[in-house]
This record gives sequence, structure tokens and C-alpha cells, in this order.
Amino acid sequence: MSTTKNAEGGRWQSGMNKGKCTCTKTQCLKLYCECFSGGKYCNDDCVCASCNNSQEHDVEGGARYDAIAYILFRKPDAFDEETRKRIVPKDPKTRVVAGKKSGDKVPISAGKTKGKCGRPKKNANQARIELVAAKHEAIEFSTDEYPQLAVDQHGDYSDLAGAFTKPLFEEPSRPLEIAYSQQTKMEYQKKIAQQKKADMAKECKQLREKLQEKKLALSLANDEIKECNKKLGTWTRKVFDLELEEPCEWNTNYQKLSAYKELHGKLPSKKSQDAEEKSLSVWLDTVRHEKNEEDDDEKKGSRTKRTIDDYPHRQQSLEVLGISFGRRRDETFEAMLQKLVEYKEEHGTLRFPSDEQCEKSKNLELQSLQKWVKSQVVNFRSRKMSPDAIRQLKEIGFSFEKWCLSKPKRTSKKKGSTKQEETDEGTDVTENVVV
Repeated sequence: MSTTKNAEGGRWQSGMNKGKCTCTKTQCLKLYCECFSGGKYCNDDCVCASCNNSQEHDVEGGARYDAIAYILFRKPDAFDEETRKRIVPKDPKTRVVAGKKSGDKVPISAGKTKGKCGRPKKNANQARIELVAAKHEAIEFSTDEYPQLAVDQHGDYSDLAGAFTKPLFEEPSRPLEIAYSQQTKMEYQKKIAQQKKADMAKECKQLREKLQEKKLALSLANDEIKECNKKLGTWTRKVFDLELEEPCEWNTNYQKLSAYKELHGKLPSKKSQDAEEKSLSVWLDTVRHEKNEEDDDEKKGSRTKRTIDDYPHRQQSLEVLGISFGRRRDETFEAMLQKLVEYKEEHGTLRFPSDEQCEKSKNLELQSLQKWVKSQVVNFRSRKMSPDAIRQLKEIGFSFEKWCLSKPKRTSKKKGSTKQEETDEGTDVTENVVV
């Protein structure tokens, strides 16, 4: 049965107009009764049994009146405003029930004079023990006064925690009465701990359920992001393609470059006599130069202008034509390094003849290799060589420290004598080389 809140006071009202009451065991005095919860009396259309939801029971002391009063005590907004004004809420603990034999009404809180086994009413001592248990307070004591109450602090009797059911003696001695109270207190504390455990277990269950809900929501969000990325990428690709077709100087040069590469199978050269080819080569070098400058600015943290990195589709379109924007190693370095390796394999050393000997040999390749090696030493000492180049030279056994650079001759006069000192700087001496 569905219920809704009205706009007046948040009162719960059932869908009573949609059906009829069919209660058989509750005398139509529960909120799940459509007529009762709707503030209406049962009528001839209802098929309920033992119904008390009628006008004759809706007077003070009547079954319907008291049922509403008890419900209002627990749920103040259970009925409409008129009913709440008419009936004063009552505490359910003061509810009365019919006597079993006489039919008289007696308060539930009064209890029974005899137990289930017909035993007489408990004596004063037992009542006092139960009162202490009800308050969950232990009787204070001193082991000096009651040495028999001293407990074994080292023993573990956890297996007896659930063994006690009820006191054996109704009129215990004072020490046993104190022990009863202490045992009751511990039992109460155990129940509190068990309730805490149950509450924490319930909370953990709720958190697990909530975690599962959040995981599901996270998974759905990830799926949504993937779908958005897919659509975003599709439209980005479309935008890039259309941008490359827009009329502008860059796109015009790119189209000319693409047509040249397709026609000749190579990139344009600056040494060409054709003006258009030379112009394309200059434009391509400009694009590469801007890319390298941009990389340097990013390393320094001083990038100020937008270049090809801001338009990855332009860079990608040029890379398709075989154009690389990374800082490539000097092809001359690679070629000369290979010649140096071959020289070492042929002579078994990296020792070079002197400049004069190289000139007399008239071996242009040897002279070129010697000059290149000396230029690498100069670059190394002036810290202009890249770490990668240094690593490659050292891997083949090249040592920069064993090279001597000759200095121009100068004279220095000392008292009583004149002496010329030769220093090595300015001109390389090739006798001192790496072995």
C-alpha cells in the first residue's frame, strides 16, 4: 500500500480512496489500515474483522481513541491537524490490557503477582538485587572488609562468561550480594560492548553498501568520460582536418611541399636553382628553427609565443612527409666518429701523427680526421659538447685529458739570464694523443 505526504503538515495519508479495508487481526487500529491511517471510519464497503475503527470507539477511553493517542506519542505527525488537536498523546508504557479472567483492565506496568510456575512474589533482598541490576550499578566494597572478594588478576576465565544464568540464592550473604552486583555490572558492560559491535557492524555494512554505490557511480562516470573522449576526439580530428584546408600562408606552403614530395619523392633543397623549391626549403627550415627555439624557451620557462607545438595537427602533417622536429645528432659527427673507429681498428691506437707529418703524407682523409678530433677536444674543454657525444667518444676509448694544446711561444726574463719558455696553447700538438 502506497502512502504520500500532503502539503498541510507532512501527514501520512494512505491510498484509502483507491480500495477498501481488509484487516482481519489488528481491529483496524494500525497505520497500515487504509481507513485508520487516512483518518476515516470503516464503512460497509470494508471487509475487515473485529473492527474498532468506528465512531463508538472514538471517545476518550475507547480503543480507537487510545490507539491514536499512543501512535501520536511516537509519531506526532501521523494524523491530520484536527486529530492532533482533539487527542492528547499518551505514553505506550501506561497502556492497559484486559484481565485474563475478570475482564477488568489492569496497568501493564503493575506486572503479575506470580510467575509462570506459580512461585510467590520475590522477597526484599531479591528485589534489591534486581534493582541494582536494573540500574547497572555495582555495590562498592573493600577487600579489607571482604577479603573473600579478592579476584585472581592473572587467571583467565573467559569460558565462564556465558555460564551464569540467574542467582541461585534469593537471600544471599553480603559478599555474595556484592559479587552478584559486580557480575551484573560486567554483564551489562558486555551487552554495551556487544551493542557497539552490532552498531559498528551495521555501520560497516552501510558503508560497504555506500562504497559499492560510489564504485558503481565512479564506473559510470568513467564510462561517460570515455564516451565523451571518443566523441571529443572525433570532432577534434574533424576540426584539424578542416583547419588544414583553410586558406592561409602556412597551409599554402604545406600543400606545395606535399605536392613536391609526392612528385619528386624527396624534400626540397636550398641549393636548388629553382626559386620555388628553394623557397619551400627556406620555409621548412624556418618552421624547424621555430620549433627548436620553442623547446629551448620551454626549458628556460620563458615561452612567450605560440608555435607549431600549439597546433599538433600541423606538426603531425609534416611528420607524415618524413620531416623530423626532434634535435637530431649531427650527421657529420656520426660519420667522423665512424671513421675514427675504423682508424683505431686499422692502427690499433688513437695516436695521430703530428701536423707536419700529416701534411707531408698528403692524406686528405687523415688530415680531415685529425682536425675533427682536435675540434672535439676544443669543444669539450669549452663545454660546448653534448653529453651524448662525450659518452660516444669515451666508449671507443677516447680520452680528452691526454690531449695537449700548444701555446704560442713567449719569452720571460729572469734576473741574470734570459730564457724562453714554451707553453702549449693555441696550436694543437698531436704527438700527445690517446692510446
